Amino acid sequence: MENKYTSSKLNGMLDKLEKDKYINIQETIELGLKVYSASSEENYEKGMAFALLCIGRVYLNLSKYEEAMIYLFDSIKLSDKNDMCDLQLLAYINIGNIYFDIEQDEKSLEYYNSAEKIAKTFDNSENHYKNRCVESYIAIIYNNIGEIYRILKCYEDAISYYNLSVNIESKLNYQATFGMVLTNLGHIQYQLGNYESALEYLNKSIFFLLEYDYKIGIAEAYGILALIYEKKSKYLECEKYFLKALDTLSDIDYIYSRIDLLLDFSSFLDHIEKRSEAIAKLDEVYSISIKNKLYAKTMEICKRAIALYERANDTYNANRYYKYHFENEEKLESIKLKNRVRSLKTKIQLDSLEEENKRILEKSEILRRKADDLKEIIKNISIIGELGEKITTTLELGHIYEMLHHTIQNFMYANDFGIALYNDKKRTIEYQYLIENNVRNDMHEVSFNNEASLAVKCLKENRIIVINDMNNEYLNYVDTLNYSTSNKENYELKSAIYCPLTIDNNLIGVITAQAYKKNSFTMIAVEMMKALSSYAAIAINNAIKSKNLIVEVEQRRKVQIQLQDTNKKLVYLSENDGLTGIPNRRKFDSFILEEWNKAKENKSIISIIIFDIDCFKQYNDNYGHIYGDSCLIKISKELSKSLVKGYFAARYGGDEFVIVLPHTSLNEAKRYGENFRLNVQKLSLVHKFSKVSDIVTVTLGVSSAIPSNESTIIEFIREADFALYEAKNKGRNQIVHFNFK
Repeated sequence: MENKYTSSKLNGMLDKLEKDKYINIQETIELGLKVYSASSEENYEKGMAFALLCIGRVYLNLSKYEEAMIYLFDSIKLSDKNDMCDLQLLAYINIGNIYFDIEQDEKSLEYYNSAEKIAKTFDNSENHYKNRCVESYIAIIYNNIGEIYRILKCYEDAISYYNLSVNIESKLNYQATFGMVLTNLGHIQYQLGNYESALEYLNKSIFFLLEYDYKIGIAEAYGILALIYEKKSKYLECEKYFLKALDTLSDIDYIYSRIDLLLDFSSFLDHIEKRSEAIAKLDEVYSISIKNKLYAKTMEICKRAIALYERANDTYNANRYYKYHFENEEKLESIKLKNRVRSLKTKIQLDSLEEENKRILEKSEILRRKADDLKEIIKNISIIGELGEKITTTLELGHIYEMLHHTIQNFMYANDFGIALYNDKKRTIEYQYLIENNVRNDMHEVSFNNEASLAVKCLKENRIIVINDMNNEYLNYVDTLNYSTSNKENYELKSAIYCPLTIDNNLIGVITAQAYKKNSFTMIAVEMMKALSSYAAIAINNAIKSKNLIVEVEQRRKVQIQLQDTNKKLVYLSENDGLTGIPNRRKFDSFILEEWNKAKENKSIISIIIFDIDCFKQYNDNYGHIYGDSCLIKISKELSKSLVKGYFAARYGGDEFVIVLPHTSLNEAKRYGENFRLNVQKLSLVHKFSKVSDIVTVTLGVSSAIPSNESTIIEFIREADFALYEAKNKGRNQIVHFNFK
């Protein structure tokens, strides 16, 4: 890496940045900025590009994607200017990683593929790392593509890419991915339940991870090993690897990894009945999560802690974590909204940065082309530009062919002109437009296996073929003479151009011009044909696609309608009880939270009624479940009829129902509940096995409150439940209230 044209001080800073770039995040940013400044002072753009890359990579690890993208694109510009392929590759890979992190998998894959394309210029570039080969970067790209497929649970595709990376890495002693690709293969095998295979991969990966001291990778591998040994009931080994993983993470600042490890460790301790230690780990990870304001993780921790404390009959601590859960739930909702806004802004900024970078690169490419273009081609460029504008906005193939033919005649003389399209299904080249000696001929096709066809040769090899003396040059391209070198009037063709029509290596077809004289096509004519073929490929491809567009749009419209109908049904099923048709517990949870928050904000009163059907078990047991279901349906219909505007009712579970009454005082709620109780009696549903009455009756509990910061929904609901319990103790078929403070 040392540069003989820079000072020893700068070389020392560059060496330190390279050596320490994975150790301390904040120090890497500070050192990277110093290296950039020092490189700028010495006008050493390669050092500037390297510093920008390192800083961008750190911001990526900090999930600060906008900052990362700015530094990475600036690094690309300088790397491209100084022909440093390897730094461009790494920048593109890291941009792909950014899109991977924000779950933009298609964009991520696009940048990984772009990096792979750049790799083709590696050997002819002035690279930053003199001791690294292009294969090491390809290994990283394949590993990252494998990660996309693993996250999408396309394990077969993921394994395929990981194996491609492994095949390369095995030859390089795993210098590119530090063994992480082996960890990824081990992870997949663990997810598939192939524990022995997973162990084999992970033990091998750890060897290389330790060799390169890649701590985050080491900790991840240890964590997966621990999970495997837990599955295999080897608990001593499991605990050992959990402790090794946590010890490794103690040296680096990766909070998410530490939290996930502690959660897995706590679950393991609970599994082996070390409940107090499991609880201790949850308390520890709760503190870490709260300190770092990771509210989603905090709620997950609370749920686990509640379950553990309840199993330990520790009501005090269980209730403590219930309280934590609800406190963090409110914080999380606020964070979610902020994150959605942040994510949207990030996406917009990333897209804007990407577009800006593309525009800069496009301008750079245009300037390069202008510098290399021949003067005589520039004279004719207006012809191509005018045609390009016309044919790329035309969707009728016949018109496109005629315009191409007319334009060709403007800058070269050709006796024959043809356009043939590739048919992938039939494996043929079909001549759609063929002019021979100014006469339009019928279409014909050539097999793609025809080794004597120059058109086939041109398209298979995706390169232009120029022949200025057919008799002497023809066999340089094919092994067998082709009858088509002479036309019907026996005019012998002497010159020919065959130009492939492709888009991103997708085969579209071939455009050809032929003449009866030798050396008919000058270099200018050939270059013009090349330029023309780019527009022709786009125009023809668009026209072909347009034929199917109407059908495709109609099909998509139908599918969209079906999806909308299905989504409506799914939403209805997810929020309504399948038997009674009224809202279910899930819908209730959402509704009560919304109304509670409204009441808290407006300082208004809200009431709730919980009721169940008296002696319903006896009804079910003696009349059967069919009659039991019928009873539930009738009660639900009566409940729905009784609701006034703004009121909400749901099936709470079994024979228990709940009614939410916003802006309703305790006395109003009691009157409403009493009327409903009487209406149920009027249904006169026979119940000979009830301890209360010979007909079906209901018992109700009421609670009212003006929500405050000191009160919670769960306490509010619990008081209505207590009231219901009190009503049952008093003999059922009545309503009892509780005024919740």
